Amino acid sequence: MVYKHPYFKLDTESKKVFDENSKELALTGNAYRLLVFLCDKNNATLTGINDYFDPAGAKDYTENHVRQYRYKINSLIGHGIVAYKNNVYSINGTVSKHEVDADLESAAPKTQEPEKNNPTEDTDRDIHRKYNPWIKELSSKEKLVIFSSIILLIIFSAVVLRDKNKNAGVTTKSSLADETTANFSPKPQNDMILIPAGEFLMGSTEKQAIEAWQKNDGGYDKEDYLAEYPQQKIMLGDFYIDKKEASNSDYKMFVDATNHIAPALWSDQNLNSPNQPVVGVDWNDADAYCRWLGKKLPTEAEWEKAARGADGRIWPWGNAWDGAMDNHGNGTEYGFDESDGYKYTAPVGAELGTSPYGALNMAGNAYEWVADDFSAYSGNDKFVQQDFNKGFKVIKGGAYTDGQSDQRPASRIGYQKDYKDVDTGFRCAKSD
Repeated sequence: MVYKHPYFKLDTESKKVFDENSKELALTGNAYRLLVFLCDKNNATLTGINDYFDPAGAKDYTENHVRQYRYKINSLIGHGIVAYKNNVYSINGTVSKHEVDADLESAAPKTQEPEKNNPTEDTDRDIHRKYNPWIKELSSKEKLVIFSSIILLIIFSAVVLRDKNKNAGVTTKSSLADETTANFSPKPQNDMILIPAGEFLMGSTEKQAIEAWQKNDGGYDKEDYLAEYPQQKIMLGDFYIDKKEASNSDYKMFVDATNHIAPALWSDQNLNSPNQPVVGVDWNDADAYCRWLGKKLPTEAEWEKAARGADGRIWPWGNAWDGAMDNHGNGTEYGFDESDGYKYTAPVGAELGTSPYGALNMAGNAYEWVADDFSAYSGNDKFVQQDFNKGFKVIKGGAYTDGQSDQRPASRIGYQKDYKDVDTGFRCAKSD
């Protein structure tokens, strides 16, 4: 079966998805299965998706899981294909179904066999017969003149072609020089903050994690919050961290200089302003960008210390929630809240979520990738999270769609390295 939509094409036989320009997309796993299901059913509730994904009921797929698959679909296709409203997931736009799709087959033209008594061939023979006697009637002198003219024409053409190739060679060299020069694009300014050496409190106590779960304004499971347990003292040396998140403008310099793939979300006018944080990038993209600058992704401990200071405060500004201090949402799907001044991402220089050290947007705005794998903290003898030790990477800090419990620097979520989302970006760090 082939499903066709204005923005994508899905072939269930080859299990491939193509964008509107027929480019194959890396859409696999449960994200691919969700798209197939919705194309077939048009809409579905979480219960229906659970029954489709796991008829035996061995695993309970929560809204958080489906949110991940939905955002992956939308970010890879580059459009809001999968919608969520009134607890129903559906496809935005019309999907048509086809048994086969000639558009995905080879479009190479077939060689046409010559037909007998082809009129064109007959015409060619007639022309040859017509002019052949005329050629025979030419004198030897006339034939010599014609032959000499042909030779001179060939020599002249060869000289002109040689000069043209020589000029083309110069043009090619010039183009290559321009391209090489372009690869030395300017790099973002090195606006970093020193985080001094010393101990700090990392993570949450069991009580703090349970209280955050009870608010549950982000829709995550209890086990997701208990991944922050136990709280512990960590000693770190001096390091530097970017004052701001990497912006679209910063990331464009990287794309222009390295030919790295650009985020699909640059087509989204709500998220593609030069001063907004770059989102829709996976862990590998973030890591490559930081390495290009001679930096690295911060470790989870470095990121958390830079965000909350040394005294274990709950939010960057203190222990009392203040909705005016960061770019947050109301904690539900499409949970936009403009009371902080921004419906979508705020500019990277906006003085929101400011840490004790002066780093900006360390709570809310966009989740941020860090270097670490998602695993249990040392000393966790009570709680097991289903995504521990699967090679997932950690994102921190909450986003413009999340409520207060997910804005805490202690909050941590694990996702696959190739996960891309409309609310996930990064910043870089550097050690001495």
